[in-house]
Amino acid sequence: MLNLTPHCADGLTWTDASLWEQFSALAATDPQALAIVGADQRRWSRAELGLMAEAAAHALLAAGVRPHDRVMLQGRKTAPTLAAALGISSVRAIICPYTPDLGVAERRIFDERLDHIAVIGDSEGEPIPDLPGLRLALRDRSCLGALDDRNERTAMIGFTSGTTGVPKGVMHSSAAMNYTVRACEQIAGLAPGDAILGIVPLGSAPGFTFTAHFSLALGHPLVILDPWDPLQTLRAIEAHQCRWGICVPTHLAALIEVGRSGRWSAPSPLKALGVGGSSMTPEMVGDAKTWLGIPALRMFGMSECMGHASTKPTDPPEYLCHSDGQSFPGTHDEAFDSERRKLPRGERGQAGVRGPSLFIGYCRGLGDHEYQLTEDGFYLTGDEIVCDADGNLKVVGRIKDQIIRGGYNIDPAEVEATLLRHPAIAMASVVAVPEARLGEQACAVCSIREGHPTPTLDDIKEHLASIGLSKKKWPEHLVVVEEFLFTTTGKVDKKRMSTFAASQLRSG
Repeated sequence: MLNLTPHCADGLTWTDASLWEQFSALAATDPQALAIVGADQRRWSRAELGLMAEAAAHALLAAGVRPHDRVMLQGRKTAPTLAAALGISSVRAIICPYTPDLGVAERRIFDERLDHIAVIGDSEGEPIPDLPGLRLALRDRSCLGALDDRNERTAMIGFTSGTTGVPKGVMHSSAAMNYTVRACEQIAGLAPGDAILGIVPLGSAPGFTFTAHFSLALGHPLVILDPWDPLQTLRAIEAHQCRWGICVPTHLAALIEVGRSGRWSAPSPLKALGVGGSSMTPEMVGDAKTWLGIPALRMFGMSECMGHASTKPTDPPEYLCHSDGQSFPGTHDEAFDSERRKLPRGERGQAGVRGPSLFIGYCRGLGDHEYQLTEDGFYLTGDEIVCDADGNLKVVGRIKDQIIRGGYNIDPAEVEATLLRHPAIAMASVVAVPEARLGEQACAVCSIREGHPTPTLDDIKEHLASIGLSKKKWPEHLVVVEEFLFTTTGKVDKKRMSTFAASQLRSG
């Protein structure tokens, strides 16, 4: 029976219904409707997915899994994995998706601190009947810590990197995820049954919510793309008439290069492609429309508060290029100073967010010591924003990414945006490298577009000067690479890129 506790904000409505409650209601209405298109092009109906979900639920119950238990789920982009998520939800346990390439050290931390009762993956435990490739491993309940009373409100726990090397466990309710996907569905103007893209990995809170939860809770067929390939992605969008998707700027840059190179020219059926990340430039928004016909929407969000702010497909081109839009219905974004005081509109400060998609908190031992709100309930994100009197928001930097050169703070996002305006530069990341006298210097790590000569550091500086970027912000070093290093969510891995750049400079 659906949990229909109603919520409403500025015309958007959503409920507390679980993932399983929503999917099973859709499956009962139209069991033969398409649910999943696998990476191998296998098509799965709601009925087929539902049968696998029931198999997963049976295995969990037989193993003694109880309501509000935590179950780790290896986030492979397959139909059986999505069915397992439904099965976890159906027994009212908590879905804890993790990346398939989870390191030994991180896994050890989870085993010590997450207090999960079971793991569903492809390598440990007993095979789950009727779920190809999946196994269930049960842990001894006596080894678990004291019960966390927040578990009763939690439907999903996502993991994100922490400042101390210990991952954070981000606890979300069904209502928060329902709100997030309903808002995106409304922004994109999706019709019932419109297919959506599965580009991002499932092993994070946004990755799971914007793919698995979005598709299964709202009835939009999910077209899985794995492994990531920009040309194959464009072909899948066309073949399945996909209407919405979400990605990071590195994905969009690769798609644009396919169009720019002439390997793809068909107009896109996408109504909107949400793109999150500070390196999203006005040129990328324009190029996506010019080369591919894709309406790229700048989105502002994070694991702790996935439904933040976005532009809309109907916004004017200039606004789409230069703004991160307005807050989702019922969500409030404000700028705060270093003393956690709310700043007047129009002033630059740290972003604070309050709204229906704000997380419940961090798991004990997995970030809970870092959980802090302002006195009026805003979560400080670590991003720097400017929000004007009309609620138009622009992300202008990331506090933690700042490079401190001899006491002067450099915002990498600002420099990256100007580097990407150079005709030869396909991708750019500005990272800190150690320097004995100044502490840190800035290094521009760049990849070069096919057919363009590789610029020198002097060429780069001349370009930055022509744009008008202050000389104090120019990078002292340039490292050219063929491929970037990425996190599991598809974002540039700044820590690894910094280490790599420093090693290249030492060896050079």
